[in-house]
Amino acid sequence: MEEQTKDGASAAPEKKHAKAITAIAVVASVIVALGVFLMVWFLGDSYPDFDNRFRQETAIPALDEGFIPQGTGNYGDTQFISGYMNDGSPSRIYVIENGETTGYVTVSLGDDEIYAGHACGVATNGSKFWLVSEGTVYVLRYTDVISAAGENGTVSLSTSWDANCGADFCYYYSGYIYVGEFYRAGNYETEEGHRLTSPAGDENPAVILRYSASQTTPTTPSRAFSIPGEIQGMAINEAGDRIILSQSYGLKNSHILVYSFSTSTTDYSTTALEINGKKVSRTYYLDSNNLVEDYEVPCMSEGMYSSGDRIYVLFESASVKYRMFVREKLYHIYSFRVRT
Repeated sequence: MEEQTKDGASAAPEKKHAKAITAIAVVASVIVALGVFLMVWFLGDSYPDFDNRFRQETAIPALDEGFIPQGTGNYGDTQFISGYMNDGSPSRIYVIENGETTGYVTVSLGDDEIYAGHACGVATNGSKFWLVSEGTVYVLRYTDVISAAGENGTVSLSTSWDANCGADFCYYYSGYIYVGEFYRAGNYETEEGHRLTSPAGDENPAVILRYSASQTTPTTPSRAFSIPGEIQGMAINEAGDRIILSQSYGLKNSHILVYSFSTSTTDYSTTALEINGKKVSRTYYLDSNNLVEDYEVPCMSEGMYSSGDRIYVLFESASVKYRMFVREKLYHIYSFRVRT
């Protein structure tokens, strides 16, 4: 039986009305809280290091076509940007000469198979051209890449070889090709033997392996570098006394980590790492003992390269896959000068 008021009217409609007001208030509170969060998220970001030290450089091509940039490199004034396509079509390597995009190439793996992987990193010495991803180093001819780019053509592999690591980025310097891996617990694991504790006590869960660029299919690295997790790219400055790492994952701020490096002063081990049953002759540690700069920059930093006295950094934040969610959409490569 419904409760009766003094005038005999039912009290039920008043209770329903109160519940409706409460529900509306809760929804309104959630909307306001979400609005405040979004305002803080998109308008409250601040990157003093980035604003003061970095300058805008070359525009990243084909972002509106679904290109998702991953790796970058150069040979003189010619730049290269590798990446995969959001729709799963063949991956591309763009060629940019004197700031102007001349075109892109795709890579034939043979038997009518065109590479459509992540295309994580690229490097070149002007003769060989390396593309790395999914644990493999793909080797092309530099002249093939340059000539085919004008027609958005396809180039064939010269060869490929096992990187002995995740092969998530690469870099060429002074006769050697460096191939590194990305680690994140739970979804991007590395081999147990690659996870080392540095002399500073840092847990370094990934490695960079250095191979001779003159060998056709190298099997054992001559040097190794123990590195932190979530590294997307690397560079070595012109003088060879700084190793720079690009650290990022997801929407959190990226970090550009600059390490002081010298073969005479950087801690190393002759027994830390074993590849193909052989000890790597030296494994150097990049840790808090030799970290000299840590720049906090917008999210999604990727590959890097060095030219002159500047380090150039690629970002994937303006790709169609991510641009709705990120605070800073970076449509260009950016550069900074390394302190020595």
